[in-house]
Amino acid sequence: MKILIKNATIVNANKVFKASILIEKEKIVSLAQRIRVKADKEIDAEGKYVFPGFIDMHAHFRTPGREDEEDLLSGAQAAVRGGYTTICCMPNTNPAIDNEARVKWLIEEAQKDDLIDLFPAGAITKERAGKELTEFTALRRAGAILVTDDGNALKDLLILRRALEYSKMAKVLIAEHCEETALTQKGSLREGYISSKYGIGAIPAIAESLIVARDIELARYLDARIHLMHISTARSIEIIKRAKKDGVRVSCETCPHYFSLTVDDVEAAQFSGNFKVNPPLGDKKDIEAVKKALRDGVIDCISTDHAPHSPAEKELPFEEAPFGFVGLETAFAISYTNLVKSKIMDLKNLAQKMSYNPARILGLEGRGKIAKNFKADIVIVDLSRAGTITEATFASKSKNSPFLGKEFFGVVETTIHNGRIVYSASSNE
Repeated sequence: MKILIKNATIVNANKVFKASILIEKEKIVSLAQRIRVKADKEIDAEGKYVFPGFIDMHAHFRTPGREDEEDLLSGAQAAVRGGYTTICCMPNTNPAIDNEARVKWLIEEAQKDDLIDLFPAGAITKERAGKELTEFTALRRAGAILVTDDGNALKDLLILRRALEYSKMAKVLIAEHCEETALTQKGSLREGYISSKYGIGAIPAIAESLIVARDIELARYLDARIHLMHISTARSIEIIKRAKKDGVRVSCETCPHYFSLTVDDVEAAQFSGNFKVNPPLGDKKDIEAVKKALRDGVIDCISTDHAPHSPAEKELPFEEAPFGFVGLETAFAISYTNLVKSKIMDLKNLAQKMSYNPARILGLEGRGKIAKNFKADIVIVDLSRAGTITEATFASKSKNSPFLGKEFFGVVETTIHNGRIVYSASSNE
């Protein structure tokens, strides 16, 4: 099938330019001012912006074990509605994704729906118990592109050392959940005035930065790569910035809620479970630090940490509700509105954080950029159009978002994956 996208304003990490795009089969075969060819489908993108398909390094699809909250189909439908064409799903499922067979099974099941490319993350340790390493080489061979015990930081430093050493041999990326649980215990809210005011169990900011510093030092010592997940505090960013300057092979991500919401919003929402997340929402200093780090390149990626939960669980009292938000369908609009429209950074920088850098960090060649012979993973957005986030917004089975009722600019109109239109807003309205 041939698809011709005419009059496109293309946004790559290195430049924004006008061109038409010809897609044939799974590839971009031509980029030119004018393309004269008969196509099976023509899309006039005049006035619209065309990005490389977004790549999420950190999402939870709840399969296997909690398909009532999300399954592979509903997760993929949520992804394409948000412009995502490649997803790395976390292994903290039941059972955990800790062996070759489970990685293969997930990939094969996702391919049946054929909406996105799904790359499972394998667990670092068996059953994510932090005691015995999994077979990284087998996980990588099966299709896992990183390994993590997400939800848990590795407590045993010897296990972490062996994991980093093994990752160099297996050529697989280690990703760490940054939380010193000895300090977080049963905390639900960032430690500070509001947690003290209401007597809510607190999570101190240092619980994140301690693990950030520890892991960076070990990666430095071993000359190993490490990726730090959902960075949220100003101090963590200071440590990462210095490490990068020193040449440590560290990359990191943040999420839209960490540059959009603070602990004050939790209080304003009367401690709705939809505002509970781990790491918890920080203060204004943290938000400003995250924005600056995104602009300056200290933070490499914007990930969603898409975390579906059932309404019954999120309606529990704040301290009993589970951590996490859904985010695949809202990440682009929130990022565009709060980063680009507010002039924190430009469109090229946004394409870098949501497409190019994730592809580079994960070693996914031929993705993350709109270029000849690259994979035909493309998203067309209307930046002038605003939309209000409602429960009807979500294709996800779960609706747990702190952004319900909020208006953002940047509506995804069309998502193309492997040269096929997998989402069109006009056919879903």
